[in-house]
Amino acid sequence: MSNPFFSIDHNKDNEEDKNMSSSFKSKYLCQHFQKIENLEKDLNRLPEKDEFFFLQTQNAFNAFTFIPKIIQSHSISHLYASTYSLSRRVVNALIELHDQGYIDQITLLVSDSMIKRNPTTIDLLCGLVTSYPNIKVYFGWNHSKVALAKTKEAHYVIEGSGNWSENAHIEQYIFSNSKNHYEFRKQIFTESEIRYTADSRGLRKH
Repeated sequence: MSNPFFSIDHNKDNEEDKNMSSSFKSKYLCQHFQKIENLEKDLNRLPEKDEFFFLQTQNAFNAFTFIPKIIQSHSISHLYASTYSLSRRVVNALIELHDQGYIDQITLLVSDSMIKRNPTTIDLLCGLVTSYPNIKVYFGWNHSKVALAKTKEAHYVIEGSGNWSENAHIEQYIFSNSKNHYEFRKQIFTESEIRYTADSRGLRKH
């Protein structure tokens, strides 16, 4: 059975389009809805400029899973990620992608509650910033789950209920390619109160 979510003819106008003001005829209004069980199999393409995908996961994969999907087509000049929880496996995967040249810069904003919840991962984060000057790690009173991936061609945003940890199951996401959306969510990283920064001495309190 054909999947209308991924077989859209952008050149085809329906009766609703004909009655719509030309000022509203844009890909910004291409809002597609899909339940996905496997990101690699079910998501056949990335959002185009000013296009938004509304996704609901059925099986366990976390928000990080979108990043390898993006780098299949584009290298990422700067990856921002805010999360409540972050697993060691994800941290190691980020380092590997950085080492291989797929991601130039990484900025992480993690909930400062993780300092007590997961000290082993905190030690790993503090250690990596010493060896990787292009990786920045901040901690604050944060419960947001947003990832921003800037590429040469696009401004991808992934936001939703899923953390960058191992316990994701039924989650909802918005996956967009929108500069306005990107710049708006970037304020989480530029305007949030930072309580701690990971550096060569460990955690530095602000």
